[in-house]
Amino acid sequence: MSATQYFPLPPELFALAGETVSRRVSRLPFLRNGVMVTGELLGVAMECINAEFSKTLAIRTPAVAAQKPEDGLDRCIEERLRMPGKTVVPVIVDVLCSAGIAETTELMDRFSHRPRKAVRLLPPWTWHAASALTPSGGLPGSGNDGEPSLLSWMSMCPVCRTGILNRIIGKQLFGIPRTDFYIECTYCGAKFIPVGTQFRLVSIATVRDPLWRKHLDHTFPAETWSALARGTGPGGKPPRHPTGKKPATLSPGLPNGGLTQLKDGSLVVPYGEKTLYFKPAKLIFYGRVREDLFARIQKPLQEVIKNPAFSHLLSSINARYSRYLPMKAGLFLYQLKERGDPFYREFLNIYGDEKYGAFRLEDSSEGDKKGVVMVVVDRGIYHVVNCPDTIRGIINDSLGRISPEDCLLSGDSTRCRINALLCNNKKDAGIYIHTSGNGEERIRITELLNVSIPI
Repeated sequence: MSATQYFPLPPELFALAGETVSRRVSRLPFLRNGVMVTGELLGVAMECINAEFSKTLAIRTPAVAAQKPEDGLDRCIEERLRMPGKTVVPVIVDVLCSAGIAETTELMDRFSHRPRKAVRLLPPWTWHAASALTPSGGLPGSGNDGEPSLLSWMSMCPVCRTGILNRIIGKQLFGIPRTDFYIECTYCGAKFIPVGTQFRLVSIATVRDPLWRKHLDHTFPAETWSALARGTGPGGKPPRHPTGKKPATLSPGLPNGGLTQLKDGSLVVPYGEKTLYFKPAKLIFYGRVREDLFARIQKPLQEVIKNPAFSHLLSSINARYSRYLPMKAGLFLYQLKERGDPFYREFLNIYGDEKYGAFRLEDSSEGDKKGVVMVVVDRGIYHVVNCPDTIRGIINDSLGRISPEDCLLSGDSTRCRINALLCNNKKDAGIYIHTSGNGEERIRITELLNVSIPI
């Protein structure tokens, strides 16, 4: 059997891998479980895995086999670095997976015909003999290559805020006009194409991130993408709609360009042959706007994942995070976020990582009546809620307070997005109410006004 041919890890990819591990796991070099994780160990492990045709390598070499077994990652590292593979491999595999460079899987042993645990490099982190990466410091046609904003834009994906952007040459995107290169995120798969001196977001693989709805097919200069990556809008201002939603286009029959507002602040809404009047609700905001609310979940992780909403995550949790099962779920998710591990988002609903506040309806006789609550942004309908009990109950107990558990996949994403919208956009957003004791009429009004609002 011929000796394994290791294609040297390109310097640019090696630097990118080191930066990714330092950001998402810990600053290299670092000590983990008695093993010193260095750049050399990282590079050798990637070269060993990449040498396989399938970019997949068994983690361990079988101790007993009828025929000479195929080497696993443990033996490859022992031969190349003279280090104890059994001790080193579990650590480096965990680091590669936590950094989003590789994933654990299984492969079939061709002699024993039994599955073996393996590790696979993710596509953006593979290479071949002719691979050539361009450093991500600057791009042609984008101005000064040393400009800090460009460095920031390339060093953090503005969509997932976790991956690093890489320039891809020699490939073309299906359905996109031919370009000399395109930009791709190493984690979420977001793809940008150059448009003059600007860049357009044309594709994204991880559609759970709320930013995709707002910025897909939009073209911005590098400085704007850089600001979005830092969590701010152009010029350092917060995004206008933090939940990534835009006010809806009104239903057929409703006025275009926004609802009509009367002198007393009421909004006029045509409803068949009738005209509905929605009065502004006076909200009292209290406390401060908080972020990372999910970090307050007190239930152990092992109890949280019993909910069927998390069934698709069980294999990943058991493979990479089983030792955290007794930990409080909130603390576990917060630690993942702090070290740059995007896996924490898989536990949250699409709006589960927003900033939330608290508010209640000012004392009013109408608050004790039944009716319809309408959330409005810039005089455009954003969401409509039927109140079968009382308006006060919906506003105070449902929309006005978000619990840590609401942030989870098993929680209520609608309540999360409305609370975040109102608490972070007090000048542009508000609640309007229409009282009605007729249950069927409330349902018809709600359906009519919600018909064109995206979910």
